[in-house]
Amino acid sequence: MTSGKPVKTHSSTSSNDKPLQHTYSNEAYRKGVRLLHEKCKALQRSNERLVFRIHRVQKMSRARARDVEILQSKLDSFADCWRTAMDPADVKEEGEE
Repeated sequence: MTSGKPVKTHSSTSSNDKPLQHTYSNEAYRKGVRLLHEKCKALQRSNERLVFRIHRVQKMSRARARDVEILQSKLDSFADCWRTAMDPADVKEEGEE
């Protein structure tokens, strides 16, 4: 009487080769996954650094714009004619031609 299942045959050469091949491919797969995971972590760290720098530059830009507005309003309150003044790069020093 058989149950319909295939009968397993045990041969010493085929049973020893398959687990080793399976183990090697499994180890190679794990190594590949580990390397890919490390690359992803490195890329994420790099992206986080870039995002931090972007936020820092945006903060500095907002602070500069705020400082410029404060300076402009302060000069306007002194009735300084800074808006119509000559550009310092255009002003020639004495003795220059």
